[in-house]
This record gives sequence, structure tokens and C-alpha cells, in this order.
Amino acid sequence: MGEPYYITTAISYPNGKPHIGHAYEAIAADVIARHRKAEGVDVRFQTG
Repeated sequence: MGEPYYITTAISYPNGKPHIGHAYEAIAADVIARHRKAEGVDVRFQTG
């Protein structure tokens, strides 16, 4: 295996009413991490 692929998201904290933007970042990062894992890449996915 090559070098690990790092992907992170911002620390989640409430700053108003929930909206789609709150979920978008986490969902997009999760999709990317799962796709890279399916390709056989060593993925390091951390939130915050």
C-alpha cells in the first residue's frame, strides 16, 4: 500500500437551526472516504 489518504471534517457544533449545509460536509467526506476504501486505498477519516 502507498501513503494513507487523509480526509477530515470540521468540528461539529450548533450555531443555529439545522440546515442541509450541516449534513453536506459530513456526507460528502464519508462518500469520498468509502469510495477510496473501495479502491483499496488506506483511508484515515477523522471528524474534528
